[in-house]
Amino acid sequence: MAVAIKIEKRGLARESHKTKRVREKLQKRLEEQERAITPHAIEQKTIEIHRWIARHAPYRVVLRSKNISLFDENQNTARLSRRVEAIAQKLQQQLTLPSKDLKERHIQKQSR
Repeated sequence: MAVAIKIEKRGLARESHKTKRVREKLQKRLEEQERAITPHAIEQKTIEIHRWIARHAPYRVVLRSKNISLFDENQNTARLSRRVEAIAQKLQQQLTLPSKDLKERHIQKQSR
């Protein structure tokens, strides 16, 4: 009701009946959710989560040998594909070709 009064004071169009019903429905739902969040409900949910973890403990993977962090700055990258690996090897070979000294190089003149 207070929202409707504020809208009328600003000179805006009134809400349609349908919009008003939906807004009231949403407000009611939010209030119900707020009432459902109590210290007792939080404690119950905590117990439920602990039980779920205990129930699924046999399926847990033990990670003692690996260091897991949230973001490892791409330190553990995926393996390269064969194609990319072949291209990398070609580039490596081209870059490591023995280059001639400047004295031994023959520069061809370009014709115009």
